[in-house]
Amino acid sequence: MGLFADLAAAPVYVPSEVLKTRLQLQGRHNNPFFNSGYNYRSTLDAARTIARTEGFGALFYGYKATLWRDLPFSALQFAFYEEERDLAKQYMGSKDIGLPLEILTAASAGGLAGVITTPLDVVKTRIQTQQPHTSSTPASAPKASLSPASTSKHSTSANSSKSSPHSNRPISTSGPSTTLKAHGAATLDTSSVIRGIRLIYQTEGIWGCFRGVGPRGVWTSVQSGTMLVLYQTLLKYFEQMSNEGSAV
Repeated sequence: MGLFADLAAAPVYVPSEVLKTRLQLQGRHNNPFFNSGYNYRSTLDAARTIARTEGFGALFYGYKATLWRDLPFSALQFAFYEEERDLAKQYMGSKDIGLPLEILTAASAGGLAGVITTPLDVVKTRIQTQQPHTSSTPASAPKASLSPASTSKHSTSANSSKSSPHSNRPISTSGPSTTLKAHGAATLDTSSVIRGIRLIYQTEGIWGCFRGVGPRGVWTSVQSGTMLVLYQTLLKYFEQMSNEGSAV
């Protein structure tokens, strides 16, 4: 159920994800400290500018990678939540498990789902913010290369000769100067989520796939806890109103 709900909402929130990513990379308008390649006055200005200069479809860059992250998350979140609430009801011996257990079950369900889907979040973020390259490298050359920090033993000219021709990747939301230099992480010159996860695992190990797992676990716990507790509160309120209306 959660999977289908997220799928239905994707056409709305994927453009918001593109706008959020670009505005976060940009910082403030006319930012004197960092040239991100973007310079929007506001969210509305960003949407208008993207649609005018890059086409309406550009607002859906990262659609596939975002769905790869969010659909499993929603499915796991609601599955964990329903299972934990059933256990809480058995423990309390009542359908009303009380606010503390409502918060605990909701937050833990979201946090656990967030931790499990962290590799999908890592590869989605890497794909959307990777630096485009231009090169005359033959088509048979590998599509993945390491960042300057991890290949410092090679010369600058050698690095430039190995860059990928994928300058127009369909899901990139970054400009030429949005990638932090010398970050030591693998550059994913691919739009494939599976290939991206494999490359991160090969170059950084299992923990590379779980970078940021702590903040993501906290964020998804707070997000799910707030949403699901409010959902149950409103559901009880409307049920009470319905029962009072039927009694009259």
